[in-house]
Amino acid sequence: MKNKSLIISILFVFVSVIANAQGHNEQVTVEGTYRPQIKRSERLQKTPETPVNEFNIPNYKAETRDFNYNYNMEVETMSAINYKAEYGVEEKSNFLKAGIGTRLSPVFLFRHYGDLSNTMSLGVGVNHYSSWLDMKDYKKSSFMNNDFNIMTVNKFKGGQLRAFGDYKYDMYHLRAYDDIENPNGRNIHSFNLGAKWLSNGSSYRDFYTEFGGDYRATWIPGGLTEHQVNAQAYMAYSDNWFDYKNINDLQTFAANVDLNYNNVFQNQLLVALNPYFMMSGDFYHIHAGLRLDFKTGDNIGIYPDVLGSVFMLDNMLEFYAKFGGRSKINTFADIVAENPFVTTNFTNFSEFGYEKTKFDFQAGVKAKVLNNLDAHVGVRFRNIKNSVFFVPDTDFYAIYDEDATVYHLQAFDIVFEDYKVVNVLADVHWKAMEKLDIAAELSVNSYTLVDKTAKAWYKPSFTMTLRGDYRLDETWKFNASMLLMGKRWALNLDNVADQLDPAFDFQVGADYQIMEDLAAFAEIHNLFHDKYQLYYNYPSVGFEIFVGIKYRF
Repeated sequence: MKNKSLIISILFVFVSVIANAQGHNEQVTVEGTYRPQIKRSERLQKTPETPVNEFNIPNYKAETRDFNYNYNMEVETMSAINYKAEYGVEEKSNFLKAGIGTRLSPVFLFRHYGDLSNTMSLGVGVNHYSSWLDMKDYKKSSFMNNDFNIMTVNKFKGGQLRAFGDYKYDMYHLRAYDDIENPNGRNIHSFNLGAKWLSNGSSYRDFYTEFGGDYRATWIPGGLTEHQVNAQAYMAYSDNWFDYKNINDLQTFAANVDLNYNNVFQNQLLVALNPYFMMSGDFYHIHAGLRLDFKTGDNIGIYPDVLGSVFMLDNMLEFYAKFGGRSKINTFADIVAENPFVTTNFTNFSEFGYEKTKFDFQAGVKAKVLNNLDAHVGVRFRNIKNSVFFVPDTDFYAIYDEDATVYHLQAFDIVFEDYKVVNVLADVHWKAMEKLDIAAELSVNSYTLVDKTAKAWYKPSFTMTLRGDYRLDETWKFNASMLLMGKRWALNLDNVADQLDPAFDFQVGADYQIMEDLAAFAEIHNLFHDKYQLYYNYPSVGFEIFVGIKYRF
């Protein structure tokens, strides 16, 4: 008891010092938000997607892992074999991580989930990451990211209601934004509030439903505000009509209905209706449906929604194929989440229209070897219309009080292009031994644009990630992750196409278990100090060391 009191007291003092210091100085470095994501692979389940409500608390656990990279790979396979790489990470409902980096970069992550009563549970999350030292490459190059999340689960006789609220605030100082008119850089706020109702039981010989909706506002103070309203409904009914003696071979009729409304000066509305039929047996899985997209100011989109899998060798080998398509609204929130340094004023936002994936075909093979190796190889082809690409805003300048120089800067505008892309995909998860997990993903990409004078701006020719976790003993744990990204086309300040060099980012870390629930950690980001560019003229932050503590309770 004394030990736990001492731990909590130390944590309270540590967090208070960080919070107080941040209140006096909000200067922070910029590229941390662009570090690459080492993504975890998940697959659809082999069994039919019979909606089963387990009437339990949803997963709100925080990983002991830290800095979640934000770069997303194009590995989006549809293999039906149930697969999830856990990397041997132990999770608990309550978790706190607090540390600081060599650029005076505080990091703070807190997650709590607990029962308030027999029928109500509460989850709270807080995330902060920033730096107080400017980069050497640019004056006033800094950033700060903050997230706050709250969610509740309320249990009733007929089902459960999950409600949530999220607030996000990102602040970016960069020369392209820190000018006379915008002395505080770019500040991006986002607020999201929603709820979802899930019926009890399953769809087996019963009608199962889920209903949900949310509202999101994204805005820049003194600039534009985007409003989004989304609603979803899911309905399903299952039975074993073809073989009533086999309870495991079910057939399901189901439908998804999605409504997306967007407003920035003008309105956009997309309503998607997706009815489908599913069935599976000992060696196959079939999903056959149709997607209908109804859009304001545009034609109705009609797309197939078909997935088929064949299982062999006692489900150790799977061949699958899928084809479909869809439409989605191009939103301001998505654009600034990918690149916060876009300078366009978005006054004609409704003209951005919809991104349409007219055709999406995937096929591949997935194998499970000796229960300790999962491997997947596949190919994907897409025909996409009106997709967002980033190009330079060449008429952007800035002047500083302490410097009389007029800087011609690299900010960004957006263009919309039609293109086709072929992805060769591979990923593997290998439990090499009881204490060692290794996972890797590879995507080789080939883009063909309708406009032959343009390139697939900032799309990598290939992306590879590698991750390993090793538990030496009960005291020491080690991990490493790597991103390798091929050349990408970009437009320079002279509006001439140029290729960015390949990017290489390598991170290593270690945890030392001080007590059962308390550990000290150390991490090195960008170990080899590769100042690669994810966007033209904006190099990644280089070598940095983080140290701190993790507490699970």
